[in-house]
Amino acid sequence: MLKNREDHGKDIKSPCRNVCTLDEKGKCIGCFRKLDEIANWSVFSNEEKKQVLKLLELRMQLPEYFD
Repeated sequence: MLKNREDHGKDIKSPCRNVCTLDEKGKCIGCFRKLDEIANWSVFSNEEKKQVLKLLELRMQLPEYFD
């Protein structure tokens, strides 16, 4: 199966910080990913990974809105 053009080349590195502890809302306190995002990182396309990385920025800056 052919991948999208943006999926060619170097894979996007995981934002994991080796803290790996979920808070009461199911979000990692180290990288701010939710459990499903952590579990699926290796199968996400680069475009999906970019979308998750954008969400992580929002979760870090505005945690009250992005739980």
